[in-house]
Amino acid sequence: METLFQDLRFAGRTFRRAPGFALLAILTIAVGVGANAAIFSIVNAVLLRPLPFADANRLVLVSDTDVESKQPAGNATPANFLDWRLRNRSFSSMAAFRFSRLALASADHPEQIAGGMVTANFFDVLGVKPILGRTFHPRDERPGAPRVLLLGDSLWHERFGGRADVIGQSVRVNDEPTEIIGVMPAAIDYPDKAQAWITPHFAVPDDPQQPVSQDPSAERSHGYFEVIARVAPGVTIAQAQADMDTVALGLAHDYPDDDQGVGVSLTPIRDDLVSDVRPTILLLFAAVGLLLLIATANVSGLLIARATARHQEIAVRAALGATRRRIVAQLLTESVLLAVAGGASGVLLAMWLIGPLVALSPSDLGDVRIDATVLLFGLGVSTAAGLLFGLAPARQLSELRLNDDLKSSARGGTSAGQRRVRGALVAAEIALSLVLLVGAGLTIKSFVRLQHVSIGFDPDNLLTIGVTPPAGRYDDPAKRAEFYEHTLDALRAIPGVELAGATSRLPLLPGNSTRGLMIPGVPPSSAAAADYRTASPDYFKTMGISLQRGRVFEEADREGHPLVAIVSASLAQRFWPGRDPIGQHFSIDDPEITIVGVVNDVHSASLEAPPKPTVYVPYRQQPFPFMTFVLRTTAPATAMSAAIRAAIWQVDRDQAVAAVRTMDEQLSHSLTLRRFSVTLLAAFGVLAVTLAAVGLYGVLAFIVAQRRREIGVRMALGASPRHVITDVLGQGLRLAAVGVAVGLVLALAATRLLASTLYATSATDVATFASVSLLLIVIAAAASLVPALRASRVDPLIALRED
Repeated sequence: METLFQDLRFAGRTFRRAPGFALLAILTIAVGVGANAAIFSIVNAVLLRPLPFADANRLVLVSDTDVESKQPAGNATPANFLDWRLRNRSFSSMAAFRFSRLALASADHPEQIAGGMVTANFFDVLGVKPILGRTFHPRDERPGAPRVLLLGDSLWHERFGGRADVIGQSVRVNDEPTEIIGVMPAAIDYPDKAQAWITPHFAVPDDPQQPVSQDPSAERSHGYFEVIARVAPGVTIAQAQADMDTVALGLAHDYPDDDQGVGVSLTPIRDDLVSDVRPTILLLFAAVGLLLLIATANVSGLLIARATARHQEIAVRAALGATRRRIVAQLLTESVLLAVAGGASGVLLAMWLIGPLVALSPSDLGDVRIDATVLLFGLGVSTAAGLLFGLAPARQLSELRLNDDLKSSARGGTSAGQRRVRGALVAAEIALSLVLLVGAGLTIKSFVRLQHVSIGFDPDNLLTIGVTPPAGRYDDPAKRAEFYEHTLDALRAIPGVELAGATSRLPLLPGNSTRGLMIPGVPPSSAAAADYRTASPDYFKTMGISLQRGRVFEEADREGHPLVAIVSASLAQRFWPGRDPIGQHFSIDDPEITIVGVVNDVHSASLEAPPKPTVYVPYRQQPFPFMTFVLRTTAPATAMSAAIRAAIWQVDRDQAVAAVRTMDEQLSHSLTLRRFSVTLLAAFGVLAVTLAAVGLYGVLAFIVAQRRREIGVRMALGASPRHVITDVLGQGLRLAAVGVAVGLVLALAATRLLASTLYATSATDVATFASVSLLLIVIAAAASLVPALRASRVDPLIALRED
């Protein structure tokens, strides 16, 4: 231990004598470690930190899938959920849930909050207990049971002041008296940042032998539940999957009209929660890993350059009795001390970066923060980097030639081997920089192309606002339809509103509704399904969705009149290829529906996913329990928001209203994850190139300093400054060429991992590879120019006298 303290004190004195070198090395390490710690904080929050559920690795999402394509086939129907729960032999418990907007009464107007509609055993499946009160009981979901509510921790504190006497208090939720029965822990906000939870009211058979079809509220054509289950002890997920495959086959046999071709898939809950962000996070983590390697190579090059000037010092220590092992230990101590100082600075940098990262990142990344795990990671990474970049100079200085080194002058000397090592490090930096830049270039090109996708509607000057009429006062579909119609009339009357429409679900927003279609001549299967939307007559014109054939809805398309529908172009092409779809028939339940129009496809789920076949029905013929109004306006959202809310409250002053948003905001939000990755990859690429350029400059400046006498002799013998510049530039460009060649090989292998994240861009895009290679050559030439010009100004007389 005493020896270690001696080494540390000596290292400190050494760095005080060369503060510029120490500062440059520490800053370089700080950049690499800081970027790694910042991204690792996201990795930790999303992929590593335990979920707030008991034994979460046994929780799985149970989903409908298409047997042939293995793709998701929509949410589960209530009947299928009940059947799964009765027939499975692999789960200890199973619950259903869905995201739901809840209207919570307030002093003025009800406020809309994010909530979950969950079956009574939902929190038992999750293994979560309330911090106050109780969770749901099976009686709470029986038809006619009193309404009860569970509060999330945030809502409990914000709305009820965190008071313990909140239990038993009655509030109005969705315009119904509702008793608060419990408060959930702070970490629980599943699903989708829910702040409160209610139960559905549907009948569940008491007798397992009773057919689910006798349950009057069970549906098989309308899926709106997600299902979560806990795998029983001693059962693997693979065994549970085989069991559910058998259950799916049984349902397909028993209910061929609805379940033919429908399979079941199990997804671990963490995989489901991070499925959208995992590829991006791992890509960024790999990118900062490359950045750290570049920083390590840079510092290693600095230490090798410094080692050349220390040969005489080390030789003196060896002559005085220091062993090779003792010298290597001292040198590695210096490297690790540099690394720890750089790592500490890097963690401070990461703390500063967390704020901008969270602001730039998608909202579903969880609680991103610098905790003990991140600090340990930063310490480990910096220590490993210190050992790594300290090995080459330690090995160089430990290979002593006492006679030569003791005779060396203060300017030191360098061998061809040392120059090759430094050159190899710079070439490696350039190669790794090329890999990073190519990855950034491909993602940028993909992002640009994605922004130019034809989304199928015009988002400019569109405002959106969602409402959910309380079921207690709008229990009859006709009442809901009247409310929607009167609200549309009130919105159209607002100055600045050009057009107003309504739909059950807007494109690019979370949530979906699907329906199975019964089409004459088409066998029943999950493939004969489509996204399902209700729409007002002016919806398509307001959104800018083009009509291809037929007509849009009319005021006559209402209750009591023949059922009609408008279909998307992709649906028409799939089921009526080469035929006119206008006048064709299909059904969802028993009534026959006639197609009266065909409209352009719209990207509903995301910009990168192809448009899904979609059916639109008149909102008067199918009044949904919720609706989103869209307004095309001539004024900004800030100026219209108050007037829009006032118009809705003129129709129903007790109606909860969501925030007024622009469609451009919704579109921008759908690109948040890609914008996040593009921005960070571009930033890492710039940092990598900067470090590589600094490294190349340092190598050439060092070589020029070592070759001053040689250059002076050449110039004394007649070499022109132009020849000297060409020689030094050539050295730099040769190193760059080697780095680019190696980098191209590495990039060709690495970018294949990017293929699944790119949109309309090849992972081997020639233009990107060529432009990045040329850019690095140009940067290398620029970095080589200053040392080359310095070499050309060497005075031969001064250089010769230095010997």
